[in-house]
Amino acid sequence: MQANLNSKSEKNIASLIINWYLPYWPLFLILIVVGIGTAWVYLHLWAVPVYESNATVMVKDEKKGVDESGSMEALQIYPTKNIAENEIEVLHSRKLIEQVIEQLLLYAPIHEGADFSQWKFNETSAYVSSPVSIVVKNPDELTETGDTDIALSVNYYTPKERQLVNNGYNDKVKEVVIENKKYPLRVWCNTRWGELKFIPNEKQTTAPVGPLLFSLNRPKDISPGILLNLVVSSPNKLSTTIDLTLRDEIPQRGEDILNKLLIAYNRQSILEKQGMAANTLEFIEVRLEKVEKELDSIESVVQTFRTDKGVVDLGEQGKMYLQNVGDNDRKIADLSMQMAALDEMEEYVNSRSNKGDLVPATLGIADAVLIDLMQKLTTKKVEYETLLKTTAENNPYAIGVQKEIEQLRPLVLEKLKNYRLSMDAGRRNLTSISNGYNSELRTIPQKERELMTISREQAIKKGIYSYLLEKREQTALASSSANSDSKIVDMAGTSAVPVSPKKMMVYCGALAVFGGLGIGIVSLKEMMNKKILFRSEIESLTNVPVIAEISVNRDKESLLKSSSKVSIVAEQFRHLRASIGLFGRKKEINIKRILCTSSIPGEGKTYVSTNLATSLALAGNKVVLVDLDIRKPRTSAIMGIDQHAGVAEFLDGSKTPEEIIMTTELKSLSVVSAGRGEENSRELILSGRLDILIAYLSDNFDYVVLDASPIDPVSDSYTFSEFCDITLFVIRHNRTPKTMVQILDNNNKFKALKNPRIVFNGIRSRGILKGMYGYSYGYGYENVYRDRENKRSKLQKIFHFSSKKDKKIRV
Repeated sequence: MQANLNSKSEKNIASLIINWYLPYWPLFLILIVVGIGTAWVYLHLWAVPVYESNATVMVKDEKKGVDESGSMEALQIYPTKNIAENEIEVLHSRKLIEQVIEQLLLYAPIHEGADFSQWKFNETSAYVSSPVSIVVKNPDELTETGDTDIALSVNYYTPKERQLVNNGYNDKVKEVVIENKKYPLRVWCNTRWGELKFIPNEKQTTAPVGPLLFSLNRPKDISPGILLNLVVSSPNKLSTTIDLTLRDEIPQRGEDILNKLLIAYNRQSILEKQGMAANTLEFIEVRLEKVEKELDSIESVVQTFRTDKGVVDLGEQGKMYLQNVGDNDRKIADLSMQMAALDEMEEYVNSRSNKGDLVPATLGIADAVLIDLMQKLTTKKVEYETLLKTTAENNPYAIGVQKEIEQLRPLVLEKLKNYRLSMDAGRRNLTSISNGYNSELRTIPQKERELMTISREQAIKKGIYSYLLEKREQTALASSSANSDSKIVDMAGTSAVPVSPKKMMVYCGALAVFGGLGIGIVSLKEMMNKKILFRSEIESLTNVPVIAEISVNRDKESLLKSSSKVSIVAEQFRHLRASIGLFGRKKEINIKRILCTSSIPGEGKTYVSTNLATSLALAGNKVVLVDLDIRKPRTSAIMGIDQHAGVAEFLDGSKTPEEIIMTTELKSLSVVSAGRGEENSRELILSGRLDILIAYLSDNFDYVVLDASPIDPVSDSYTFSEFCDITLFVIRHNRTPKTMVQILDNNNKFKALKNPRIVFNGIRSRGILKGMYGYSYGYGYENVYRDRENKRSKLQKIFHFSSKKDKKIRV
């Protein structure tokens, strides 16, 4: 069900488009031709072709795997922190573009003016055709020319002048003329716009075609226009390459701008690094000078400390002190052992026993005399003891040995005494020395702490000084080897063909504009029309069904002529008969009395009723056509029987039904005129005699066709409605107001009509050429039902009638 609704909606829209616009196809054809011609003129005589230049650069993006070289990383001067997205903004910055503008002198553009003799209707850039370029001394302080272009011309050297001039240049241009003032080349000249210098254009490849014009603008005012045509983008999020695209009308200029932009971008990166290095070097030099002074001061303090405290090397001195104290202690221990030995020796010597007792040890005794005396004394005692074992004490020899022993004893004691004194002096000296060493050892930690504090500060300053010296060398090396953070992959290249304007788009745009203009004209015309034009309008304004569409009869074809049975008029009225149901196979459909009326005069109700009656008669039915429009009997008038007795005479009782019925040349078709009634005849309609007439006609004819007056100005039609089986309400193309149809459903007179049906009459061909009928939804078909034997002939008269007395009436 939904598919059917959609199909119906699409069909209605398509029908509406066909109905509204197709009749005006010549207008659309003319507009399309004009649009194509306009597009051709624009493309060939007016539009300036625009070319696209492209370049590619790769940046070092650490986040995407592109890092700096190992040597630069080792220097740690310029750590890479670039991000491709940030570099895109840098490349698209106004600062770089302004540098490019100044380098390429784009602030002083020179144009070629229009030259109608050469079919040149617009200005073009003379970037590669101008023989000179203009240099401004202070572009930022330039006095602009505004929107006014200043005429410029050049004078060339003659061959003789060229031979006389020898300035080191091979210039062809002699001077520049601006406002009748001549300016030489390569010289700063004072002008009303500031100091200007004219130089030969190194980019000139062609000769100028039109007159030369120039303008002056500050770089900051030109940069937005270039940035608008410059696109800087990355192919994808993972790529470190950046694509630059610039559209310009001069391919060479587009390439120069991109190349200069890349060079300026690299130069800026290098200058930033060199500037950073210069600042770093300056800072390092200042710090080195300060640290050097501080280091000298600390070293002086160390020297004074070592001098005042007698410190050379506290560690070695401490070790030496400890070693000396140990040595002294050992010496003192030796002396103590020797003193103990002396005590034993003295006790041995003082012993009155002359026996060879245990001899004391002399180990460690360094006095050889004492040892010798002790040896002699011991020997004599041993000898004496031995003698006593064999002899008596009074033995002379024993007494002699005893006397020797007594003589030796004082000598040994004296020697022991002297040696003891010597050893006591040595022990005291060693003890004093050890005490001195111990005192020095106790002061070493304090000295070491003080020296450590001074040394720590000295070491820090030394480290800083060494670090600064290293960084100074690294910075100097990095500054001399500074390179850019980007790599130019492709220098600028330009497309071989223009990218704008696109011919197909221009032509399509022209077709769209002029086609839209045609649609607007037709739509405005149709929307301003307040009359009914389409069947769809009728169906949208009322619920009454439209059962037939009747085209306008331009050739006045007659349905009475047998040769017209295949005419379009006959076919349309056959369709009307079928729609009413007069040719149904089932005879249960009982429609005999047919009323024809309309809303206002001139809608063709008489035409419909007359031709419907004729069509029915041609089909072999016995038909009577009754003119009930007593006030304005149009049917009677066009048939020429308006002076004959008719309905009015029957209503006033002066005539019988048989007397007012008139026959025509069609035996099965009869006519009843409105009669020559007075004004009061309209009042006789309510007398009750009309139903007698209708009943009589119904009994004697197969069909009764009633032609009544319009329902809007008079009230006859809805009075006649009770006598009929069906009412045909005629609406005429481009005649009936839409408001009249809109109020039909609420009109009491219309509601009183019995079984109403709408006939859409007088449909005309629409548009510029009149070769189509307004058939169906207002568009129509060709007249395929036209008489095959006489398609182009003018048809003769429409109707011929005769009375019962065989009186011929020509209509």
